[in-house]
Amino acid sequence: MFESTRWPPIAWPVMKRVLFVANPRAGSVSTRVKQVIVKSLEADFKLEVVETAARNHAGDLARDAVDRDFEAVIAFGGDGTVNETAQGLVGTDVALGILPGGSTNVMARALGVPRDPVEATAFVASHLMSSTSVRVNAAKLNDRFFLFHAGMGLDAETVRRVESDPEGKRRNHEKLFVRNAFKAGLTQYRGVEPMISMTVPGAEPVEVVTAITCNGAPFTYLKNWPVDVCPNARLDLGLDVFGIRRLRARTVPRLVYALFVSRSHIRWRTSSYHHDVESVRLEAKAPMPVQLDGDYIGELDGADIRLVREGLSLLV
Repeated sequence: MFESTRWPPIAWPVMKRVLFVANPRAGSVSTRVKQVIVKSLEADFKLEVVETAARNHAGDLARDAVDRDFEAVIAFGGDGTVNETAQGLVGTDVALGILPGGSTNVMARALGVPRDPVEATAFVASHLMSSTSVRVNAAKLNDRFFLFHAGMGLDAETVRRVESDPEGKRRNHEKLFVRNAFKAGLTQYRGVEPMISMTVPGAEPVEVVTAITCNGAPFTYLKNWPVDVCPNARLDLGLDVFGIRRLRARTVPRLVYALFVSRSHIRWRTSSYHHDVESVRLEAKAPMPVQLDGDYIGELDGADIRLVREGLSLLV
């Protein structure tokens, strides 16, 4: 669970006006569960319920909630829904609550939100009742915010492949992610020349095949195992940046072991790791796949990533 050593929780009078944003296409957002959650929240709060109808719709709904003086927005869905909702809340005083409704729910789990959505409702409601929130850092890649991580290269290609098979994602997201990570790593990225120039302030540019920027940890989960690409990343510090210069066949099993067990990859001679930085610049020789918080956003040939200090209020 995230515990800020810098900012204590902020308590105000009860948050009454609450927007409930649900993604009906998320992995575990069933009508029955949603009805139970809504009825529970309606007993104590002035609740308005909306469903997302298209990609990025949650961000528009959150911006509208800010304009209409709501005090909190609850996102019920996966990491993509949470990320979209945050687009309209970063830089405002409107708090974000998270109810896990996706396949992996990295952000909810990393923040200590109960994995069961009904139990998570009681968790979020208690923070609404006491009006207790914590301001944490966010980050921004070009014109889009992210909460936990952004990647260009192998990780984004893996996300793209997973998202191209939505039914498979619903059936077994973790197995699909691992299979596609190995396929992309061993076929598309193995042995290729570095395509991305990665630069952080005060350091020389490094040529890498994949670059990952983390605002928090872990990067994802496989079952109950955290995958720590940037093991030192924290939401109350600056950004951590990891890049790997070359990927060989023998590197793949070593990398898997490091991500799950040893965390030694950040010290490899073939890798580059920066801790607690304010920004990073990525320049690619050709458009490369990019993901934010596990959501594929397309191909880019350049990305300016910067920290947004105390950018978001979270109900945790």
